[in-house]
Amino acid sequence: MRYGLLVTLLAALYLVLWMGPQTMAGRAAFLVHVGLFILWQPFVRGERQLSWPSLLGLSGVVLLTGAFLQGWMMVFWVMVLAGIVGGKVLLFGARAPRLFYLLALAFLLVALMLLAAPMAVALARPPQAILWLGQATLPLILVTMALLPVAKEAEAAHEVVDFVYSLFIFLLLAVLMLGSLAAMLLLGSGYVEALLQTFLVTGLLLLLLGLAANPRAGISGIGGLISRYLLSIGLPVERWLEALANLALREEDPTAFVEQACAEIAQRLPWVKGGEWSAGSGAGRFGTIDGSRLEFSHGGMVLVLYTQHALSPTLIWHYNLLAQLLAQFHADKRRAAALKQLSYMQAIHETGARLTHDVKNLLQSLNALCSAGIEPGAEWSPEYLSLLRRQLPAISQRLAETLAKLNAPQGAEAARWLPAADWWQDLRQRMAALEWIRFKAEPMLAGELPAEVFSGVVDNLIRNAAEKHLLEPAVRVDVELKRNDAGFELVVCDNGSAMADSVASSLFLGPVSSESGYGIGLYNAARYAAAADYRLELAENRAGRVCFRLAPGVSGG
Repeated sequence: MRYGLLVTLLAALYLVLWMGPQTMAGRAAFLVHVGLFILWQPFVRGERQLSWPSLLGLSGVVLLTGAFLQGWMMVFWVMVLAGIVGGKVLLFGARAPRLFYLLALAFLLVALMLLAAPMAVALARPPQAILWLGQATLPLILVTMALLPVAKEAEAAHEVVDFVYSLFIFLLLAVLMLGSLAAMLLLGSGYVEALLQTFLVTGLLLLLLGLAANPRAGISGIGGLISRYLLSIGLPVERWLEALANLALREEDPTAFVEQACAEIAQRLPWVKGGEWSAGSGAGRFGTIDGSRLEFSHGGMVLVLYTQHALSPTLIWHYNLLAQLLAQFHADKRRAAALKQLSYMQAIHETGARLTHDVKNLLQSLNALCSAGIEPGAEWSPEYLSLLRRQLPAISQRLAETLAKLNAPQGAEAARWLPAADWWQDLRQRMAALEWIRFKAEPMLAGELPAEVFSGVVDNLIRNAAEKHLLEPAVRVDVELKRNDAGFELVVCDNGSAMADSVASSLFLGPVSSESGYGIGLYNAARYAAAADYRLELAENRAGRVCFRLAPGVSGG
């Protein structure tokens, strides 16, 4: 519909120029043309309702213009239309809409040069043949525009106009008209010759400006200067941004960061006398609180600037952008502080969870000693007394190590390394009361292993197997320690039921809720093993064969 309106209002403009603005028919056609323009114009949306005073004022201006319409008014109006249409040409990427508006611009240029200009200036009259050619060409352009296929999505697109391009085209047409008149008066040229001379000179000047703005010799040209001025409006924004970035690297506290950044604003940005800021629980002032007040609010941060004079909209936009950058940096600092606190709490949680399981493992060893002590005659048995002499010092030492880790947590790289034979013998003695566990190892275990890593893994696996043994009394567990080229490998297998696939798939990725007890114990044991360059994995998971393997290697989980 908008394309049809544009064709129709151009046709009405052609009638005004053909019949003459001084005639009654021409003025009536001009009123129709203005009405069509109001329907087509891209500045005010069609669904917006005008108030009665605005409607009466607009009607009065249109009627007065139509009553006193002159040739110079038509020249000015055609130039305005050409600027509006030209400001829309570069906004379309599709070929059909761009061609449509290019034809409309060509129609207005021809109408301006051959029909409107001669009405305003008597000297600017082309030969009769060229005038007839122009009058015949304009209807052909309108017919071509009406026959062009227009995409539906382009028809429904929101109308916008590039103001800078529109102003440039308007000024360019003004230069062409005035330049042609100057050439006619100074050089004595005819109207057509003066137009061609003005076109040639203007084209050469535009070519030189284009080369100066974007030269081919590796020099930035005046285009870079213009772009820099438009982007910064002469402000030392680059220095303030550099200072802000350096400050962000040095200062971690969000409040101190904002205080120092605001002090930089008062020192580096012109026209800023001082200001106030508030963000979260912090607030402060800087500079002199006097002058024109501007307030910016972004992401929970409020920045108030006081300037010497009232700023232009462009400068306000730049200061708003700076305030937004400052608020973004402040928000990043707050998130970093919160993340640091969260990491600290997570470390405390993981340390507590791991030590809790160490205490549980110690309790399991004590329960095993208590179970052996309740046997008839055990208190006088040499074997039981020997077991106590061996296990109580070991349990006491492990409890002391657990308390030491609670007071000063250490990573797995600080774990105790013991001879594998000693660790294996201690494990067999601690688990001797559990008859459903079978131990298997090579005759000669030469070398050392991280005792805490292996003890934590095997204690968790045996405790889980014990809970499974309560549900399935026929379960038997095999614990095997063997040596390979990379180091020692521990394999714990049982002949019970297999774990559910949902549990097995996420066993070492996080705490798992399971009836058989697999969960946070194995999760922490796997992470502790990974920190010591060991890998805990579920090697097999089928009925009658559930095996876990602890082997050297970086954990893939």
